[in-house]
Amino acid sequence: MPQIEEIGAYLKGVWLLVLGDRSGFDWLDITAIGVWRSFAAFLWCLPAMAVGWAAWRLFYLEQMPTGTSTGLGFILKLFLVDMTMWIVPLVLVSALAKPLGYADMLASIIISTNWLAVPTVYAMAVPLAMRLVIPGGQGLAYLLSLILLLANFTVIFRLIKTVTNNQLLLASAISALLILPSLMLSEALPPLLGLMPIYATTLQ
Repeated sequence: MPQIEEIGAYLKGVWLLVLGDRSGFDWLDITAIGVWRSFAAFLWCLPAMAVGWAAWRLFYLEQMPTGTSTGLGFILKLFLVDMTMWIVPLVLVSALAKPLGYADMLASIIISTNWLAVPTVYAMAVPLAMRLVIPGGQGLAYLLSLILLLANFTVIFRLIKTVTNNQLLLASAISALLILPSLMLSEALPPLLGLMPIYATTLQ
């Protein structure tokens, strides 16, 4: 598993790519081994994800009747949602690499976006943590979450634009493959897995 010093180098490389500097590739391990090792980013993101799970659990319990409990299964389902949202876009990007003509860039896309997830997941955990520790801070937390989400979309596009050597149409297509499936899964999976509160029906 990559150590903190390696991750610092990877994040520097990713940041340079976001800025449009292709020398960022010099800081990344663009090899087959580097592709597999980049999935260790998911493990490094787990503490930040756990903050999100705690915030979701709080939201769920607030909406449910008093006495409702959530066990380990609830947390495991949240883990499954995050893992699916991480993996499915990369599977789609990989499946379409040859048809869309970017197979030679695939390793760079996977490695750079995996490591980009580390700072972005921790940044997105900040408003979730606010919701946990600041009573009545939901409005501010939602606003900050929206701002960070839009910033994340922008950063992903800038990163992919550099990786594709400024091919705007291709960068837009790949960015959409990375972003849209995650958004769709974030809406579809919680109700499917029983993670959404069941609101009482008001009698007329």
